[in-house]
Amino acid sequence: MTAALTVLGSGTRVLLRERSMSGYAIWRPDFFMLWDCGSGVIRRALEAELPILHVDAILFSHLHLDHIADLPALLWALAGEGQQRAERPLRLFGPPGFANFFARLPQVYGDWLERLPVPVLIHEVQDEHFTLGPWQIETLPMAHGTAANGYRLELEGKILAYTGDTGFCTEVATLARQADWLIIDCAFPDGLGMPAHLTAGEVGQLAAQAGCRRVLLTHFYPDCFAVDVAAQCRKYFSGEIELASDLQRLIL
Repeated sequence: MTAALTVLGSGTRVLLRERSMSGYAIWRPDFFMLWDCGSGVIRRALEAELPILHVDAILFSHLHLDHIADLPALLWALAGEGQQRAERPLRLFGPPGFANFFARLPQVYGDWLERLPVPVLIHEVQDEHFTLGPWQIETLPMAHGTAANGYRLELEGKILAYTGDTGFCTEVATLARQADWLIIDCAFPDGLGMPAHLTAGEVGQLAAQAGCRRVLLTHFYPDCFAVDVAAQCRKYFSGEIELASDLQRLIL
């Protein structure tokens, strides 16, 4: 059964018309999930003709708004239209602290969150393995200055890895070992890095260590658009390199 990945947001907290904040859809006819759900992701999902109100699970890398801002909007939509999937739970995964974050949402948005017609199941995960739908999933902590997860998905011999936001750390290479696709933070060009994010050259080094086949560079700050970040990555990594753009679709 074919799976596809659609980029719903390749941007950051910097507001750009052509790039929503972070979000990625992994769709199969039998299971639909998201990695992250930043501002603009719902709109992109509608543009991509994905059944966003029927999403089975969302795997959050961390709690910064550019990765989680559309969650309340999605829940609000489900509060009005969720009866159509009342027997199909929505499973939400996140790093340590996620359960407390979710429990406090009614204080901000209202007690309607406690009466959703859709069962919402909350899972805190980090550094563990579990099964989700047809996928085998591994999580590892990333280096972002706050609790953050990377996710590794495996199904029928195909491996996808997603770092979320991270600085340089050995866990990235472990997460991405022999991956068919590594979807990876490439926030800055070489020479403009910071500890909580990766530069293009650092991506290349980690991808080479991992022995992965392809990388999809994403989460671009504007400095990336002035240089050839793919060439900087290619100094170290000889596999296929693509730059993410919103609504880009990869057949897995």
